Amino acid sequence: MPDTNSPAFESIFDPETLRPLTDALQPSLVDLLALQLIVKQLHWNVTGPGFRPIHLHLDEIYKAVTEAVDSIAERLSAMAISPSGQASDIASGSDLAPVAPGFLLDAEVLKFADSRLGTVCRNVRSRMETIEDVDAVTADLLHAILLGLEKHLWMLRVQLTG
Repeated sequence: MPDTNSPAFESIFDPETLRPLTDALQPSLVDLLALQLIVKQLHWNVTGPGFRPIHLHLDEIYKAVTEAVDSIAERLSAMAISPSGQASDIASGSDLAPVAPGFLLDAEVLKFADSRLGTVCRNVRSRMETIEDVDAVTADLLHAILLGLEKHLWMLRVQLTG
């Protein structure tokens, strides 16, 4: 067990500041981990004439979400908060609805991905707003993540209009 009294586990924030940051980051981490699993499920099960571009786009989304997960977890660690991303955390902490089992037509996959990604974007944006005046560095991290996620959301929605 690590010596949690060492300087490596000292937070640069006071407890009153740390609470809203943790309350913004930990649920965002859980949402992104849930989204990561959903995106892979869709990636593996997409069928139809739009298979290839959707399959490849889902890989891009997965990569962006994976980078966001790591960034948030590392920010929590840097603040001396142990990030928690276990399966039980995801199952109990995310409001993302699972996708239908089995193979799915390309249009269905786009709708599922749009819905789940849209939910995560709204959640991150809402949490980001609660910390804007608490810590600019953490808020900027969420700004960057949201910028990438909303770009992918736009790209999904453009495909839905066809």
